[in-house]
Amino acid sequence: MCLQQSRACLCGRRRAYLSFRDNVLTPEILRALYCPECSSQAEWNDACMVEDCGWILEYDMPAARFFLQQRGLNTEVGPDFLFDEGYLSWQGFSPLDHEVNSELHQRLSPLIQKSLQEYMEALKSEWLAYVATLKAAGWRKAQHI
Repeated sequence: MCLQQSRACLCGRRRAYLSFRDNVLTPEILRALYCPECSSQAEWNDACMVEDCGWILEYDMPAARFFLQQRGLNTEVGPDFLFDEGYLSWQGFSPLDHEVNSELHQRLSPLIQKSLQEYMEALKSEWLAYVATLKAAGWRKAQHI
C-alpha cells in the first residue's frame, strides 16, 4: 500500500498528486515543490532536486537516506532514485494524472448506460492517447512504458 497526497506548489497556483512507494518516506521528505510557473524561484541543487517537464521536487536527502536504510535499502540514493523508483514521485505519469483520470471517467460515464464494453474501449483508447502525449512531451515516468 502506498500513501498518496495532494500538494500545492510553492506559488500555490497548482497542485500535484504524489505517491509514496511502500510508505517508506514521509511527506516531510519533500521540502518544496515547484510548478513550471514558480520553478525559477528554485536554487538548483543536483544533490537534492529532480526536474520533470518544468516541475521541480526538492527532497530532504539525509532524511530520505535514513528512512531507506531503516528498510534495508543500502543502495546509492539520490533524488533521481527517489523519483524514478517511485519512493516519492507522481501518482501516475505526471503531477496532474489524477485530475485527468477523474475528468475522463466523468466525461465518458454516459457510455456506461449505453454499453459497458464501449465505455471500457473508449476509456482505454483515450487514456493510451493521453499517455502517448505525455511520452512525447518528455515526462520521465511515461518514458518507461
